[in-house]
Amino acid sequence: MAIDTGAVDRALGAIGTTFRLTRLYPPSHPAVLEAMRQISSCLPALAALGTVEWKIGATGLHWHGQHLLPRNTQVAEIAGLLFARGVRAIQINPGVTAEQWLGLFGVAVGTVAPDDAILGRIAVLLGRRASQRLSASRVLGEAPPAAAPPAAPPPQPSPAPPEPPPTVVPSAPVFVAAAPPLRSETVAPARQTGAFRPDVLPADVEARRAVIALQAASRPEDQRTIIEKLRRLTPDVIALRDIGAVAEVVAGLDRSLSKIQDPEIQEAIGEVAGALADEAIVERMVTRLGEPRVPPAERAHLVNAVGALGAVSAGLVVDAYLHAAPELREAYRAAVRAAGERSIELLQSRIASKVPEVVAAAAEFLGLSGSPAVTESLVGLTRHADERVREAALLGLAELGGWEIARPAMPALKDESVLVRTAAARAIAAAGDVGATTVLVRRLEQEKDEGVLAALLKAIGQLGAKEALEVLAKYAEPGGRPRRTPFVRAAAIEGLARLDRMEAKALLELYARDKEPTVKRAAEASLR
Repeated sequence: MAIDTGAVDRALGAIGTTFRLTRLYPPSHPAVLEAMRQISSCLPALAALGTVEWKIGATGLHWHGQHLLPRNTQVAEIAGLLFARGVRAIQINPGVTAEQWLGLFGVAVGTVAPDDAILGRIAVLLGRRASQRLSASRVLGEAPPAAAPPAAPPPQPSPAPPEPPPTVVPSAPVFVAAAPPLRSETVAPARQTGAFRPDVLPADVEARRAVIALQAASRPEDQRTIIEKLRRLTPDVIALRDIGAVAEVVAGLDRSLSKIQDPEIQEAIGEVAGALADEAIVERMVTRLGEPRVPPAERAHLVNAVGALGAVSAGLVVDAYLHAAPELREAYRAAVRAAGERSIELLQSRIASKVPEVVAAAAEFLGLSGSPAVTESLVGLTRHADERVREAALLGLAELGGWEIARPAMPALKDESVLVRTAAARAIAAAGDVGATTVLVRRLEQEKDEGVLAALLKAIGQLGAKEALEVLAKYAEPGGRPRRTPFVRAAAIEGLARLDRMEAKALLELYARDKEPTVKRAAEASLR
């Protein structure tokens, strides 16, 4: 008899979605936070099943002989990565948290050890070979360092006597006899230096601690001392060839600038950051930012570091953005948001390019900078000959917001391109000018494209004028000539959800029982 896997399937669906998002966006991204909440909402039902053990196969997860979510590619990818790292089963105990699932993602991509404490209530069961490798690593890590043995007695003759001498210290022969096998079975790479120096930290660890101390320091003398230490550590940090470590230090230096008022110290911090991030390192940071399998914490540091270096990285970001896959572009947008006004000068030079794709990317990034100074440039680009540039300019204006962008965006509602008309509706909604509702309502009667109609209805709801309730209620009703599609009705319901009125809520409750599934789901989502 087949076992009911409904609770397990729902939890795995949320886990698979979160796994995909954590490989694309930093952990602070709203999409990742929402996915984490979805996992947390599914965990009580999973905990009600008690301790659950899932077998790990090369193509998916198995439970009591059933293949769990066989068509879910995200779950299959997690299972495949775990299987490749020697994991053959996982035990999920009641009390597991969403953060512990992030630890399991780290095991899948190789950034977390299978026995790490971060896994909490998740137990990872390894195959025989992987268990042997893990056991050898543990023994190596627990063995005393061979470079600093205790004082040994004078060397004994090479042929060992048949009987042990009466005055032998027990610890010395045991230690000497156990060291050679461990050295011959080394799993981890050996130390590069000949002497063990417990008083010296790795350069990246020292740099991280120095940055934290700089942010906490209040006296200029202490700040100068810490900056000088960072200047001495810079060559060693660069020699590690760890882009994530360099990005973390640069991002920390950028955060410290907001707490320091002395211009000389600020200039010194800029010099250290410039020495850490030369042209080659900045290019590697930008490239790394668009790679698919970057740990979330490292991606967050890269976003902040590339943003801090926006005055020199903006051009590279534009080029990398154009060559990146659509699902990997959000990290570049986040970097431009972090850069703010520092990237404007380079982006302004890119909008003069003769390549429409470059101009479109630069226009979108100008809007993401959040500077009102670029409004005039974006308004001019709304009349560009290429529709991609016009769309990007309107999306940039939508990011900026403000009443002054409503009127320049209105002519684009009649543009020949569907994408441009949709972007114009979004820009007018972001402007917040209630008086623009009349123009949007008039355009509703002339528009034929469903996507543009949906954008217009959502914009009307966002502006919240007095006549919005009547208009949106009309388009939420079934029927009409021509007959309104479920997609348009659902958009009208989303617009009603943005109205803070009792009548709008009553309509949402009514349509939550609609026969059309699309309309019903939209109303139910709006009532949550």
